[in-house]
Amino acid sequence: MKKCIESTMSGKNLDYDHLLWINKIANQLDLTGITFFHNDGSVKVIAEGEENILLFFIKKLKRGPSFFPLFSPVENFSIIWQEPKNEFKNFSISEALE
Repeated sequence: MKKCIESTMSGKNLDYDHLLWINKIANQLDLTGITFFHNDGSVKVIAEGEENILLFFIKKLKRGPSFFPLFSPVENFSIIWQEPKNEFKNFSISEALE
């Protein structure tokens, strides 16, 4: 069943490379959505796809990329499940701040 997640995360080492990693994983999983930085430096992810794929994606987001082998850069992580709005055609990085 198709679902939507809205996630916010923060941490000391979240930079543009982290957004690139999120984008890469989401595209590999064939998810649609967007990721961007809030004004406070936290990262927002909105993703739509099959529920089981989103569960796998969430695990990846919490763990962080492999280029942080000793620790996850994510310190605070929240997730909200929603019904999909089907507003995205692909997954992308936005320059927009919220």
